[in-house]
Amino acid sequence: MKLLITMLAATQFVANIAQAETTILFDAEEQCRSIETTEGIRYIPPCALPDTEFTFSFSDANDISTQTPALAVTFQCESIRPLSFSYQLSEENHVIMNGELAGSKDIEQAKSTFSVDKLSTDYTFKLTEINGAVGFQAIKPNCKFIVETAGNVSVETVENMDVITLTELTKLNIAIWDTTTRALAEKNTRFFKYELNNSKFWLATIDDILVTKSHVIQETLNSAIEQINTAWEACGSRYCYYTPAKEIETLQSSSEQAVTNIQEVLNNKLEAYDFGNEELTTEITAWLQLRTLIIEKLAPLENDDN
Repeated sequence: MKLLITMLAATQFVANIAQAETTILFDAEEQCRSIETTEGIRYIPPCALPDTEFTFSFSDANDISTQTPALAVTFQCESIRPLSFSYQLSEENHVIMNGELAGSKDIEQAKSTFSVDKLSTDYTFKLTEINGAVGFQAIKPNCKFIVETAGNVSVETVENMDVITLTELTKLNIAIWDTTTRALAEKNTRFFKYELNNSKFWLATIDDILVTKSHVIQETLNSAIEQINTAWEACGSRYCYYTPAKEIETLQSSSEQAVTNIQEVLNNKLEAYDFGNEELTTEITAWLQLRTLIIEKLAPLENDDN
């Protein structure tokens, strides 16, 4: 299989899928001012936001059933104050994901990976905003935002998560589901904006105390925070109208669906287990407890349907 990559305002090329291709979207050395300090060169604001879009697609010329086409993005960077990029991933000019990636010297914390489920489709990755590149800031050398495409990138999925990580993801989705439900209960009143503000602070608190190496969990939280912020900013001085409510309804629905999908994964994991003849291990017990948590959460919805 071949990987087709197109850089806007750059050359077009074809690369063998087995070889990862990398492109630097941001380099502090190129996009920020440099100064000499007692500790060496440092880069300071203003820093220019790259206007380059990274567009890529995977050909379906050969069977890829054993490979996972993916895009990996890395922002390995050390700075005196937090520095991050907001980004946008689009499919055929339709935005399918918004998120934020903070710079880190730890490669695992600095990396996010997105699996691609459609072949022969144009995907576009774009940096939309640089956060933290103002005021008092000093960035160490080798601060770069890199995109990498490959056909066999290791992608974190719900199916391959361990029980602790999947439990954290489940509880996060339930928290998002609950806070959006509380907000929507007031969507036709002047208290809707107040509830959105509560949701913002609630998820920001989770973000402050969350310690995880899971890219899926961090991206789920970042995306929820951004959607709630978007809804809140779309409100008027006192009232919120159709657009904010629609944004929150979408977030509520996606978190509910995520919990349902996790239940299906658990059902598949436990289906092959012979409870009559096999010993109940600690891991299986943990899977069962997680499934019970989900069943109890979904039970009121099933009763409402009846």
